[in-house]
Amino acid sequence: MYLGKREILNLAEYEERRKKCIEYKPDATVTAFSELEDIINKSQLAKQYFGKSQSWFSQRLNGCTVLKKSMAFKEEEYRKLAEAFRDIAKRLIAHADEIDAAKFE
Repeated sequence: MYLGKREILNLAEYEERRKKCIEYKPDATVTAFSELEDIINKSQLAKQYFGKSQSWFSQRLNGCTVLKKSMAFKEEEYRKLAEAFRDIAKRLIAHADEIDAAKFE
């Protein structure tokens, strides 16, 4: 289910293609970042959750070849990325709740 803000001309067709894209972890990861439309700062995510650089993160996200070796996330790193998303979501919800609870002058 697409949760982004872009206008999709043929939503049914998009959803059909999307189902295929999220079957495998590398494609599901790229789809997530594509649909988040730069809301998540990859540089800070790499630094705070992986202790790595943005280039390290991007190489794995995009499946780049470096020194004749294909870069990809390991299974453990995919789990860590999913947990990072859950942590960010939890933090956003907590801040949204604080905003809702705050007085309006």
